[in-house]
Amino acid sequence: MFSEKYSELRHNPFPLHLPYDDAKAHISQSGPGSLGLASLLYVQNLGEGGDIDHVILNSSKNIKSYLYNQAVYAISPLYVTSFCNEHCLYCNYRAENKSTEVTRIRLTESQLQAEIEFLVHQKGFRVIELVYASDPRINIDSICHHIKLAHSVLSTVGGGVVGLNAEPFDVSGYQRLLQVGLDFAVVWQETYNKERYELLHPGKTTKASFEHRLDVFDRMLKAGLKYFGMGVLSGLSDWRADWNMLMQHEHYLFETYGEVPSILGLPRLKPAKGAEFRFSTTTPSNAQLRSALAIHNLYSPNTLAFVNTRENFELCVSLAQGGGCLFTLDCSTIPGGYVLGTPGYQFPTGTFDSIKYAPLLCEHGLDPVFAWDFKMSHSFEANIYNYSGFLPLMNYSSNRLLKVGAGN
Repeated sequence: MFSEKYSELRHNPFPLHLPYDDAKAHISQSGPGSLGLASLLYVQNLGEGGDIDHVILNSSKNIKSYLYNQAVYAISPLYVTSFCNEHCLYCNYRAENKSTEVTRIRLTESQLQAEIEFLVHQKGFRVIELVYASDPRINIDSICHHIKLAHSVLSTVGGGVVGLNAEPFDVSGYQRLLQVGLDFAVVWQETYNKERYELLHPGKTTKASFEHRLDVFDRMLKAGLKYFGMGVLSGLSDWRADWNMLMQHEHYLFETYGEVPSILGLPRLKPAKGAEFRFSTTTPSNAQLRSALAIHNLYSPNTLAFVNTRENFELCVSLAQGGGCLFTLDCSTIPGGYVLGTPGYQFPTGTFDSIKYAPLLCEHGLDPVFAWDFKMSHSFEANIYNYSGFLPLMNYSSNRLLKVGAGN
């Protein structure tokens, strides 16, 4: 379990200030899957628009474009409940928030079906992410029923993909979810800083256990769940250290199970109305976020960044350069926000109406795909971590991706 490795990996030997020439050497000498790329998070002046940002961003765009040809994969979150047992200090839905600024609602089956039908039939989505707070009245039986309901609606248009964003389960729980048709699950670690994590998640709830959350991906993989997403909430602690530990965690999963995450979550801390913790000096700037994602793209090109509407459309387009990401379009973070007109939100977000914004993505050189699955999105099926048969290398004098055959 990763929690057993955490302490020894937490303090890595990367220098706090990596010189530019050393950074270029790391890029040219490190291929996908090399943890040496994590050292780029500590490069001098990262995110200030200098030469190293240019190299990192262009290299990321090139490898993503090569693998995905500008395709971005449309997704929409569907919140099922805003009742929550947790005490996360940065969240509007935290249990202690009793103000009139938070709307508590738990969708009935008919309301949930109406929300799904809206997204599928009126907006064209074929991938639905069911999102849950830690609601005491919604258990795994309820979620299994909701997954079957979503697949039932999707079957009327030829089928689709159903994902889950919920509290971590045990191995048997994920096995049950797989049996009823779960296609993927995401859990954000929030922060890899144990002390900060425990400060921001007080109480004795499930989420308050740092180790229980840390080991969720071990449990997913042991259950047979192939497609999973992991990430951090940048701003809860030092963002460089969190992204570095995220990559260390991914490396552990590949070494242990031979699997890499299909999805990378990259939310940043945003001020929620009912939160106690709203602002942080450790939140990366727009440019730093772009460069951090680009570094991760070089490390794990087959992982799809979850570009979300916490950010404005221009930044989302910038993060999506080259393709190979999930792209949130229509977005409501309150149950019933699509059909019922429920007011409120978990975090402030935009919503990019799919009918209007899909053509805008095309104008920006991206290709929005609504009917997709993970086999389709992983167009480069050979596992690039193995370096067998096909090896992508970045040529930084011309910023092109070269195709090199085995033995060359």
